[in-house]
Amino acid sequence: MSEVKGLTSQQVKEQVQLGHVNVSPKPLVKTNRQIFCEHVFTLFNVYNFVIACALIYVKAWSSLFFVLIVTMNTVIHIYQDIRSRNMVARLNLIISPKTKVLRDGCIQEIDNEEIVLNDVVFLETGMQISSDCIVLDTQVEVDESLLTGEADPVLKDIGDHLLSGSFIISGACHACVEHVGMDNYATKIASEARKRKPVTSELVKTFKKVTRFTSMLVLPISICLLYQAMGIRNETLNTTIVNTSTALLGMLPIGLVLLTSVSLATSVVRLGKRKVLVQEMFSIETLSHVDVLCLDKTGTLTQGKMQVQDVYTFDTQWSHQFSLIMNSFVKGTLDNNATSLTLQDYFQGEAPYSTLRRVSFSSARKWSALELENIGTIIVGAPEIILPDFVLPTQIEEAKHQGARILLIARHHDFDTFQEDMMHSVPLAVIVILDPLREDAKETIQFFKDNDVDVKVISGDNPVTVSALASQAGIENAQNYIDASTLSTPQELEDAILNYHVIGRASPSQKHEMILCLQKHKQKVAMTGDGVNDVLALKDADVSIAMGSGSDAAKQISQFVVINGELSTMVDVVKEGRLDINNVTRSASMYYLKTIYTILISITCILLNMPYPFIPFQMTLLDNFVEGFPSFMILFEKNISKQKESIGRYTMRYSFPNAIAIVLCVIALKLLAPTLSLSLNQAFTILYYTTAILSIHMIYRIYSPINLYRTVVLIVDIVAFVLVSYITYDLLQLAPVTSLLFQYLIMTLLFGLIVSTCLSKIVVHYLDTYPQD
Repeated sequence: MSEVKGLTSQQVKEQVQLGHVNVSPKPLVKTNRQIFCEHVFTLFNVYNFVIACALIYVKAWSSLFFVLIVTMNTVIHIYQDIRSRNMVARLNLIISPKTKVLRDGCIQEIDNEEIVLNDVVFLETGMQISSDCIVLDTQVEVDESLLTGEADPVLKDIGDHLLSGSFIISGACHACVEHVGMDNYATKIASEARKRKPVTSELVKTFKKVTRFTSMLVLPISICLLYQAMGIRNETLNTTIVNTSTALLGMLPIGLVLLTSVSLATSVVRLGKRKVLVQEMFSIETLSHVDVLCLDKTGTLTQGKMQVQDVYTFDTQWSHQFSLIMNSFVKGTLDNNATSLTLQDYFQGEAPYSTLRRVSFSSARKWSALELENIGTIIVGAPEIILPDFVLPTQIEEAKHQGARILLIARHHDFDTFQEDMMHSVPLAVIVILDPLREDAKETIQFFKDNDVDVKVISGDNPVTVSALASQAGIENAQNYIDASTLSTPQELEDAILNYHVIGRASPSQKHEMILCLQKHKQKVAMTGDGVNDVLALKDADVSIAMGSGSDAAKQISQFVVINGELSTMVDVVKEGRLDINNVTRSASMYYLKTIYTILISITCILLNMPYPFIPFQMTLLDNFVEGFPSFMILFEKNISKQKESIGRYTMRYSFPNAIAIVLCVIALKLLAPTLSLSLNQAFTILYYTTAILSIHMIYRIYSPINLYRTVVLIVDIVAFVLVSYITYDLLQLAPVTSLLFQYLIMTLLFGLIVSTCLSKIVVHYLDTYPQD
């Protein structure tokens, strides 16, 4: 390595002047202008703009109040998105990957975008390769699965090419940068190598379906309403525009998409303050559905602060040289994992034996080896892998059963044949390493158990050690464990992950297959990890969570990065996900009520040749006191229970019965109005109050079971609605409520409540009989 020479400061300046710098071709974050355009120029806003222009044209000023609401919503959305973006950018800066480069004869750590062409970079285990380069001095193993989809590690020798977007899983080397910026392989394939698996959002899918459906109805319904009003009933342009605009406004659940995005963006900010980086906003939603949480042991369940507790040497001809051998081993190794760093801290004395050849540690092998001059091949790793039949001393077994990590140090006489002949190695010593359990582990595990999340520990460590620590953390059935190295078929692997909560000696590929097995059984899986051995599993998990102290590769691929590394922070992450999904699901029923009855009333108006029974100002009040206020106030309730139903079924359970009841009231009043001697304005006044009360009845059903807080919200909502209606009575264009009209209102309301109650029982029976898959 000493022969490798990097660039000088002058050479770096020359490359910068030539523009040969590893600058990312795309901005990392959206600009203010992009955010502004994204939220202003939307389909909803286009509809609202056209409707507003039509109302302005006929000078229906009192009907334009909705424009203020839409404008305020848009401004709030833009502000929240910018705030969320800034928070993510700040946290990204904290975990931004760095690269070690050899310049002016010494190693420097710089940002990836400061790399220049022909720079000599030093790559270690866990680092993601940021520029295409060529290996200069030492073999390394590379994972190119993010580029090629192939999970098997690729051995790279001197002169081989390393592709940006892949990462080092074993060894370390110097490499010369051959491409930067736009010329990098990962950039040429649109940076797919650095992209996480896109999150499938059920909320977004549902909203898009509803938006697509309502958008298809807007044009034909508006044409029919306009034609009937002006061509058949000969209504004035003013009346026609106002009535038609009201129908179109009611079809669009404008506030729901906003509420969802703002709710998720707010969670991004709240989690950011707790040192959690959210790299995919809608993964917060996915997290709320998680059924299984798979934990790694080292650095996740434990503190990752390893210490050598004991060194037990065996009586061999090498006993008196053991410390010198280990000093030489740690000096010659290129490994930078937690175990290697722990050994380096402990063995710091004279290192007389130089390194001739090496095999770096990998999670698949569970060992590393060095050929030391005048000594032979020294192997360090898992005892059961190096010498499966070797019996550990009693005190070492006891330490293992208490959660200690055990390393066997063995010697083989021939580096060329030791991998095929490891059983003839001579054990030199056993090292006991302690990695304490996190202080918050037990409390965190208990939270997940209490909240319907099954916790499994999948580790590459000895299953006895993993079991001991899992038991201390309170993992269910931790004493029943399985050794993944004994699993030889896919069926055995599947049985293991389905039936055990503690799995040891799992290879990276086995971890990956276990995640896929759980998903095959319809389980939503969250995976936490910090090492390169976790990357494959993290990549395909439904939710991936990396610890801030982990490898670059783990952090780059994960949707969440817990920067402070505290396990209890994951509780905050899950709580945020469940709070958001529960709040949005309940709010959706409030918003979709209006969408359902508006569409059905519009069709009814066309079939019965009658004007739409509401004006925009009436709908605005209904929006605020049926959708806005109740859905906003419910946000203050901390509901972290696991969602039981999809947003569609929840809407069907609560919105559908009341919406149908409102539509049947419209039909009944239209047909009975001549018999009851009701004018059109009187009938529409009854409908306004009936719609309001039936809508509040639905809020009551959503709020059930009622507690003090919800009771207060309902009372405030009802009182505020009555007061505002009274104060703005002229703007609402309602008929005076006489005693006779009041009686008809009570009768209509009773009819609507009976219909909604009966329909609700039918819908609930259907949903309970045919539960969601």
